[in-house]
Amino acid sequence: MAAPRIQELAPADHGLMASTTFTKLLIENPDTILSARGRQYRIYDELLRDDQVGSTFQQRRTGLTSKGWRVEAASDAPNDQAFAEFVTEQLEHVGWDDKCDKMLYGVFYGFAVAECMWARDGRNIVLDDLRVRDRSRFKFDEDHLLHLISTDKPQGEAMPDRKFWTYSAGASHDDNPYGLGLAHSLYWPVFFKRSDIKFWLIFLEKFGMPTVGVRVQDGLMDDPKTMDRARDVIESIQADSGVTIPESMVIDLIEAARSGTADYDALVERMDKAISKVVLSQTMTTDDGSSLSQAKVHEDVSKAVIDADADLLNDSFRRQVLGWLRDWNFPGAELPNVVRDTEPEEDLNQRAERDQHIHALGFQPTEEYIEDTYGPGWERRETPAVDPLTAATGLGQLPAEFNEVSPLLDQRAAHRADQQLLQDGARRFAAQYQALYGERVEQLLSYLEESGDVETFKRRITEMMAEAPPAHAIDAVQRASFGARLMGLFRGQRS
Repeated sequence: MAAPRIQELAPADHGLMASTTFTKLLIENPDTILSARGRQYRIYDELLRDDQVGSTFQQRRTGLTSKGWRVEAASDAPNDQAFAEFVTEQLEHVGWDDKCDKMLYGVFYGFAVAECMWARDGRNIVLDDLRVRDRSRFKFDEDHLLHLISTDKPQGEAMPDRKFWTYSAGASHDDNPYGLGLAHSLYWPVFFKRSDIKFWLIFLEKFGMPTVGVRVQDGLMDDPKTMDRARDVIESIQADSGVTIPESMVIDLIEAARSGTADYDALVERMDKAISKVVLSQTMTTDDGSSLSQAKVHEDVSKAVIDADADLLNDSFRRQVLGWLRDWNFPGAELPNVVRDTEPEEDLNQRAERDQHIHALGFQPTEEYIEDTYGPGWERRETPAVDPLTAATGLGQLPAEFNEVSPLLDQRAAHRADQQLLQDGARRFAAQYQALYGERVEQLLSYLEESGDVETFKRRITEMMAEAPPAHAIDAVQRASFGARLMGLFRGQRS
């Protein structure tokens, strides 16, 4: 296995390279716009000066780099886990977000090149730095091998294997190693926009203020001094607040007449939308939207673009750089994935409402679920004890106090708790009024309504009291009495 090349092979040359040198050994970028304009990447550099191109492409890059990243091991095997931890250290050392931001310009130009600066830490071969290079300094040969163009070797020098991380994007086939970047599609919208603004400024100058005209006598038109004096008068009118005009000259302010409306602004707006569609595949994250539903769709499209960029960088970096590090340091390990957390943060209020509905169905969340979902800092609250009266009447289980009375229990707190238990028990017992006595009370009220006199009502009460009450009412009252006696004994033991 070949050892890595430690030395730097493509140092900065401060503009001295011969990037346009043509050799038969190398293939040229088939981009038609570059071919028609001297194969200079500077024409694409100029596109980034446009306000809409610059802002939208920045939005696309920051949409990726603003998301957190992590290295996911291929499996739970010790070798795979160790390799994933090693890769995490390498990416933190080189500044992974900054390198991703620079490498994403490959989507704009068509391809990107980064030189891997290898080093040794005594045991492993490590990635000491990752330097993103100017793509105009490189070309590919017929075998798609990378060549560096320099003043010393204008025909190109083949770069060694396992030294440069490269990728291309946008090409419709694999025969084009240069790719086809967003700049190719952005060239004409930016060109039309700039030309439109140029004519717009001329229009504003021409129709925004009148044109100054000077009339001189026919016999003086051929006199150079008179004509120079006329030009001086015109310049003075445009620049000075007051001028001196000879009697032989007449000043006219020529108003330009124009019918209809000028659509320069509409063309600029149309080109800006075209630029947004090219860079972001949608417009509503940069321009005004018409509805919430449409904005949601456009937001999903923006996320899909960011996910695609993340996959492009991860796949090329994984197959190239991580594969080399694996072969040198962790033979046999499976390659990990560098994952971007592009999923939007979950709305915890909606999750809490859903959990509440599920809890109403009879399910209870685990402590692990609460901590994973809502974060640390939660503990399960104590379940309040069931009062003895409720237990005695069959409405609950006996509380823990019947099993064991702690000697360290605070007396005042226990007294207040007992009072609360008695109150709760009385309320629960009273709630059973309808089941125990409701029928007999309704009979009494019915007797009173039927009789209409007090004597008959008294007789009916005597007859009803002679009747035996329902068996379930007798049982409930007996259990309630038993519970009250137990509570009295329990409180006596405490005191």
